[in-house]
Amino acid sequence: MKRAEREQPAARPEACNATTPMGRAIRLVGDVCILLIVINLLSGPRRFSELLEQLGHISSRTLTQRLRLLEELGFVERRAFLEIPPRVEYHLTPTGQEFGQVIAAIEEFARKNLADPLPPASCGTLCSAPSSDHSPVSRPVTASLCDESDALTEAGEEAEN
Repeated sequence: MKRAEREQPAARPEACNATTPMGRAIRLVGDVCILLIVINLLSGPRRFSELLEQLGHISSRTLTQRLRLLEELGFVERRAFLEIPPRVEYHLTPTGQEFGQVIAAIEEFARKNLADPLPPASCGTLCSAPSSDHSPVSRPVTASLCDESDALTEAGEEAEN
């Protein structure tokens, strides 16, 4: 076997490619901030300040970036009201509601298959105190992992380039 043939990297699965529909879907599902924004919008329209408060540790810059991305994708619509002071609300489009169904399916899978807690040493920052309310729609969800998610996303994009 020639040396060049051995050194060629294995072909990447289509799901790893950010330009394919599956790759884009995986990136959406893997973005903690996007998931938390959609979960919070499932219960109805929210103002920017309400989202910022409900999501906890997310920065306003990160929230702005994610809302703009969700707008570009057609998942969220920004509604500006001609009032003084100006008022802007964000709500899910039918496509965003459909993405909410994907999140609900993930939640059901997690409840069914991942209910047993991991030992503290193996779960890292993803563990939190269990909630008595199992529905993401009926409670605000905080975003303590969003800044970590930003760093991971940026690192992944740099690695691809």
